[in-house]
Amino acid sequence: MNTLTSTSIQPYTNDHRLKNNISCFRQGICITLCLLLSGCASFSDRPIRRHKVKLHKDEISKISGTYQLFPDLAYTKNGVAEMLRYQPITEHFHQYISKRGIYFKPSENVVVDVKVMDNNQIRFHFKKDSIVVDSVTLSAKLQSRGLLLLGNKYVEFHGVPYILGGSKSEKIRIGLASDGGLILNHAYDSSGALLLFIGAGLSYDSAFHFKRIK
Repeated sequence: MNTLTSTSIQPYTNDHRLKNNISCFRQGICITLCLLLSGCASFSDRPIRRHKVKLHKDEISKISGTYQLFPDLAYTKNGVAEMLRYQPITEHFHQYISKRGIYFKPSENVVVDVKVMDNNQIRFHFKKDSIVVDSVTLSAKLQSRGLLLLGNKYVEFHGVPYILGGSKSEKIRIGLASDGGLILNHAYDSSGALLLFIGAGLSYDSAFHFKRIK
């Protein structure tokens, strides 16, 4: 008796394996995206919620004004505005905006002129004794929460992110305080990993108040 061996199931097996491979690939993409998103710098509204003014599109110009370059208040995670007594962080305003290192002493007569312009741009004039020492113009986008997200945000990857490498991200937004001052909110994240085992990193979200001069 001749025995016939059917091979009709082979195409089904190959098709099944193909579907499994596609499914695994999609899951891998989803996991990678989730990891990438989780590693990005993010803002929290809780520290400034009670202190900010929610600006609308036709109110953005209210941010224009002259402010002290050094913050007088820091907003805690619990939403409390605390008086600043520790000075080394005071030069950060200029660094956050310009990405350049110009050191200003708190004892110097330094201010920052903020001007909201057309075409969704905002200009910063940093002045010392009424002389402009640096000028920066950035794009700005009004968020639904009433603050302006500045266009100098960045995300930098090194190696293969979350496998054999990591990422660094930073972004800044500004807003109007209820007393007319300026709020600057800076978010930063630096993450690393080895074969998807998340390693050491640094992440913070800080917010400061700058007194309006005029």
